[in-house]
Amino acid sequence: MDSGKVALKLEPVRVGTLANEVRDSLGVLASEKQQTIEFICDDGTIATADRLLLRQALVNIIHNAIRYSALQTRVTIRTLRRDGGACIEVTDQGPGIAPEHRQKIFERFYRVDKSRARSEGGHGLGLAIARWSVEHQAGRIELESEFGKGSVFRIVLPSG
Repeated sequence: MDSGKVALKLEPVRVGTLANEVRDSLGVLASEKQQTIEFICDDGTIATADRLLLRQALVNIIHNAIRYSALQTRVTIRTLRRDGGACIEVTDQGPGIAPEHRQKIFERFYRVDKSRARSEGGHGLGLAIARWSVEHQAGRIELESEFGKGSVFRIVLPSG
C-alpha cells in the first residue's frame, strides 16, 4: 500500500449487498460468541468505490466489533445515504474507546491494550488498513465511542 502501486478500480457498488456478504462471512465468529448481527439496509445506497478495498475495510471493522464485544451482545450493520454520499455504520456493544486512544487506533501497530491484543492475535493493522482503504477512495471513517458502552464506526463514501 505504501508503494503507491495499488490501482483503484472505482465502480458503482451497492453497499448493502457488500455489507451483507461480509456479515455472512463473519457470522460464524459472532455465533461462537453467541452474538447477534443485526442488518439494516437501504437497498438503494450506492457508492463509487473499489469493491475489494471497501470489502477489506468492512471485514476489518466488523471483525473488530465482534472481537471486542462481550458474549451475547449485538453488532449492528446499517447502510444509508448521508451527506450526499453512501454510509455504512457498524455499531458494537463493546468496551468503547477512551478519548485518548480514538485517533491513535487508526495508526499502524497501535493497540489500546497490548496484552489483550497479543493473546487474541492480531497485529494492530486492521483499522490502519481500513482507514487507508477508505481514504484512497475519497471517503472517510468516523468514530463515535462512549467508554464502557460501545462504538460506532462509520464509513462515508461518494455516491455512485
